[in-house]
Amino acid sequence: MSPRTVTLTNFTSGELSPRLEGRVDLSRYYNGCRELVNFIVHPHGGVTRRGGLRLAAEAGNPEQPSLLLAFEFNAEQAYVLEFHEDAAGTGRMRVFRDGGLVLGADGAAFALETPYRRKDFARLRWTQSNDALFLVHPDHAPRTLTRSGHAEWTLAEAAFTGRPESWGEGNWPTSVCFYEQRLVLAATPKAPNTLWFSRSGDFFDLRRATREVPLEGWRDVELAEGAGSAADGRSGNQFTLYAGDASFQGGSALKARDASGEQTRYYRYKGALTRLAATSDLTVAMTLDAPGAAQIEAVRDAAGALRAEFWEEFAPGDRIDAPVGQGPLDDDGIEVTLSAAQANAIEFLAPKARLWIGTAGGEWTVSGGDGGAVSPLNIKASQEGVSGSARVRPESVGQGTLYVQRSGRKLRELSYSFEADGLSSRDLTLLSEHLTEGGITGLAFVRDPDPVLFCLRADGVLLALTYEPGQDVFAWSRQVTAGAVESLAAIPDPAEGRERLWVVVRREVGGRTRRFVETLEAGLLGDDPAEAFFVDCGLTWRGEPAEVLGGLEHLAGETVDVLADGAVQPPRAVAADGTIRLDRPARVVHAGLPFTSALTTMRLESGGGTGTSQTRRKRIVQVSARFYRTLGGRLGAPGGRMETMHFRRAADGMGRAPALWSGDKTVKFPQGSDLEGCVRVEADRPLPMTVLMLVPELAQYE
Repeated sequence: MSPRTVTLTNFTSGELSPRLEGRVDLSRYYNGCRELVNFIVHPHGGVTRRGGLRLAAEAGNPEQPSLLLAFEFNAEQAYVLEFHEDAAGTGRMRVFRDGGLVLGADGAAFALETPYRRKDFARLRWTQSNDALFLVHPDHAPRTLTRSGHAEWTLAEAAFTGRPESWGEGNWPTSVCFYEQRLVLAATPKAPNTLWFSRSGDFFDLRRATREVPLEGWRDVELAEGAGSAADGRSGNQFTLYAGDASFQGGSALKARDASGEQTRYYRYKGALTRLAATSDLTVAMTLDAPGAAQIEAVRDAAGALRAEFWEEFAPGDRIDAPVGQGPLDDDGIEVTLSAAQANAIEFLAPKARLWIGTAGGEWTVSGGDGGAVSPLNIKASQEGVSGSARVRPESVGQGTLYVQRSGRKLRELSYSFEADGLSSRDLTLLSEHLTEGGITGLAFVRDPDPVLFCLRADGVLLALTYEPGQDVFAWSRQVTAGAVESLAAIPDPAEGRERLWVVVRREVGGRTRRFVETLEAGLLGDDPAEAFFVDCGLTWRGEPAEVLGGLEHLAGETVDVLADGAVQPPRAVAADGTIRLDRPARVVHAGLPFTSALTTMRLESGGGTGTSQTRRKRIVQVSARFYRTLGGRLGAPGGRMETMHFRRAADGMGRAPALWSGDKTVKFPQGSDLEGCVRVEADRPLPMTVLMLVPELAQYE
């Protein structure tokens, strides 16, 4: 036997596929793990135990799934919206912020009725503009959700001008975004690869050929009295037009002032008369400006209201449909259909310098044909790839967009390639393809403190991808809890200076299924061990020392872990009334469901003069580990004996929680020789752990 030392300095490859067990020739092999559960990889290289999930509230309907949406007005005013279907079958929306529910004026949780029920959640898509959220669904007309206060929200059907005739029941757009000051709607079930652009600057105007008031020929006119007195305003008055044509046909307009006499208005007649003859329904009020001439002040009925069946009123600058034969203006609405071999449905829209489009059959871009802005006469659609997209809302991250490929198994990074002068699509699951088995159904990106994309797997397991392309870090890990995650969203948390992940979790509690809205905590902020939060579906008590604590009714009958003033107490069963009893009184107590964090290295490779150590028996003598702000944990062999690590120093006072440990710890390895030579580090108590480096010492059999 000859001693060998292996230094594992970082884990920036995350959990690797079993297919890579033999690829010791890859540099990423040495930075990867066979297993990485409930750890988050730092872009710097180390791994830290994920924080616990804190209870925000029971789901709106604990017996049915909910959908979470992020609404971020600004960094200080961000909300998570929970859509659910109540017991009566009515769609409802609740609002969360600052870790809890937003309450209405009556002190109860604010709730808004919506048309969206459980069956609608999978196809609901949205985009935001300031304090309004645009929502689309193939079975519902597009709607706007507008916020005017924390508990003041209104949901209304969008009123479009020039709405396409094909839109209607069961055939509404399924994708939406904003691009170059236009609202873009796309992919009705009957036209799955068609896009509609609103007029520039007016998100509700979809007309594709307009003109601004006044049109050519709209001008001041001279009027003269006919039979009867035109000045008295009585029905039956008649007048003749002298300026321009001597006829007044349908579509002609008169320039005048509104009733206040201050604003210029145009009044367009909607009839088909060759000359204007006032009827019993019309009154013509006139102001004489000079002998034989007059200007119309208003054209209204006896009650003073504009008769809409005869007249249209416009202000200068208003838009009207262009006369037949006249083409569109540059800022008019646009309709464009992607010309592909197959009519693949548009699954996502990502506005960048160009509009990136993901369809079921490939990736496209839409832009101005000459590099300028998109317009009805200057638009180009180009196919960029053939990977295809799943029906999962993507996440725009930096200069790229992360989306799920059509099969649901691959996460791809869509980004601009300077060399190709087009888009390239990189597979980010290539080295960890086993993690996405079953398919990805949801994405949420957390930017601070570390960039992590959370991916929801179909079976309820949460995957975490530490994503830092500038440092070539793409590290996957699994986040497992006692239950299944069903929905997720991320918003800023200004109080803690980070972004917070929100999830809906389905759990089995007391023999029945219940659902909870929970938030992912940072785990440990600051240096006080008493603030460490590493329990799921948990709560925190603060106050005078107490021995009996309540509030855990949601976990009645379950066994919870307890951290009291930074010290671990034995697990406790929650009583039917939601109380637990501590061994001794404490001021700060965290209690909730336990979870285990585990890191298992790949097969160690020590090398040497006789060649590789793979397929040879070897024995790990000891392992030195470098920790940061850590308390508790075990180290040993996967599936074998584990050695408990102790971090209490002699200087730590008895009866008090030990200080956080940053430094090295050497553990005699409690295992004999084997062919694999793997090291496992785990933490199963409600305490923090960050692993920076592992240095195993091997005795290899020559």
